[in-house]
Order: sequence, then C-alpha cells, then structure tokens
Amino acid sequence: MKHLKSIIVIASFVISLTLNAQDNLSGIIHYESTISKKAKDNYLKKRDSLSKQQKGEFMIQGMDAVFLNTTPTLSTIEFNNGEGLYKVETSLNIDETDFGQKIARTGAGGSNEYYYNTKEDKYLIKNCETTGDCFIYPNPNLEWKLTQESKIINGYTAFKATRSKGKVIAWYAPALPLNFGPKGEYGLPGLILELDLGKTTFKVTKIELNPKKKVKVKAPTKGKVVTYEEYVEIIEKAKRKVFGNN
Repeated sequence: MKHLKSIIVIASFVISLTLNAQDNLSGIIHYESTISKKAKDNYLKKRDSLSKQQKGEFMIQGMDAVFLNTTPTLSTIEFNNGEGLYKVETSLNIDETDFGQKIARTGAGGSNEYYYNTKEDKYLIKNCETTGDCFIYPNPNLEWKLTQESKIINGYTAFKATRSKGKVIAWYAPALPLNFGPKGEYGLPGLILELDLGKTTFKVTKIELNPKKKVKVKAPTKGKVVTYEEYVEIIEKAKRKVFGNN
C-alpha cells in the first residue's frame, strides 16, 4: 500500500511539472493513423465465413475497403503556451464516395476538434458530425494506469500506459512535456507518441518544436456549449428517434 501511494504521489508531481513546462513550448505534432493490426487480423479470421453468407460478397467488398484498402489518415496537434488543438488534416483531396477512407477518417477524429488549455484546466471537444448540429462539450476525465514498460520511438524513450481495462494503449515520452495526444487523449506526463484505440492506431511522424513561424491556437467556436451529460442525452435521444426505444 505504501509503495502504491508513493507511485501516485510521484506521478502527480511529474504531471504537475509537465503542465508547467509545456507553457513555454510551441509547435506542431504530426501523426498518421491506420486500421490497427488487431482489427485487420480479426476481420481476416471472419472473412471466409462472411463469404458463405447471403450477400456475403457485397459485405466483403465494403469490409475490405475499410480494413484492407485504406491509406493512412494524417492529423496534427498545434500547440502554444499551454493551449493545443488536434484536428484531422483536410487539405488532402478525399473521394467522398470512398467508403473505406471515410470510415478511417472518422476513426481518426473526422471533422471534430479536440482542444486543451492547461492554464485553465480546460479540455473540450467540438462535434458537428453525429447529429448534424455542432456541440462543444468537456472532454471527460481519463483514468490512466502507468507502467514501467518502455521502448524507443523516434529517438525518445516512451512509457506504456493503459485505460479502459487495457483496451486503450498509449506510449508517452516524458522528455516532451505535453500532456496531450491524438483524438483528445490527455492526462499523461508526456506527449503521446503512439496510441492504440482498438480499431485505430496512431503514430507520430514528425515533431516540430518552437518553429520560427508563430503557432496560433484558437478554442472551438460556433457550436452550442453543453455539459458532457447533456451531450450524452442528446445523442441518446437522436438514437431513439432513428432506431426506436429498443
């Protein structure tokens, strides 16, 4: 018990230092995301049985497009003086009829914006995709389990952390004092360099620290501000409207 308390105290201290240190940093973190290997393997195991079902070939065409034929989705975190914003890049021309690529893009965050402000302890999500209306609501607190497992990523020592009973895996670098990562994942004592959300895997491809050109970060606007609980209820009502109460 004493050992556990010591770990908690040390982790809290490190996170506090991280929050203070990132106030003096600016830059752009580049990621690419793909369908995870585990998700691909699970699909390939079921692929043969799907082909034997009625309309199986039609299903396989759609599933192949998602699991086997998509290219990496690019995204960035732009940050400055304790503020940051994660977005999926929109400069690439994506064929709107490409079902697989649209699914992959949604898995990376779609058109959502994920904002953080460490000075105000504010973490927000702007979502305009789910119901067609735009909502801005707090990113819920994420409970991480830190481990001593480590590996080298892009020259940085990264440590493994998990949440959601091990379903979400992050590798963060304490040498990069930013407590943020792809798709709004936050709360670790270092930048998330790799992230496995189950079906989608993110990997950092480029890190630009303190570039000459000033990085500007704007908090999400033009959306209805609601609490997280209110947003959940809005989504539930939308589901019941489409699918009924069952």
